[in-house]
Amino acid sequence: MEEIRKRSGEVDGNKLECFFYLLMRDHLSPGIVEIIICNMGDKDTFQFSNGWLAEHAKDVAERLLK
Repeated sequence: MEEIRKRSGEVDGNKLECFFYLLMRDHLSPGIVEIIICNMGDKDTFQFSNGWLAEHAKDVAERLLK
């Protein structure tokens, strides 16, 4: 693993970057993540249809940004 890290640039990151790294490495392809980002557009606020899921997403985001 250390050799791969060295050859690929020895990149370090913060908690949010680590979350997305693990998400794309283990669960969602980078292409799907990119589609989600593009579908969000340039809006600053969003309305959610499921308040419970929205509160959980808010909690996760707050913990990642601490």
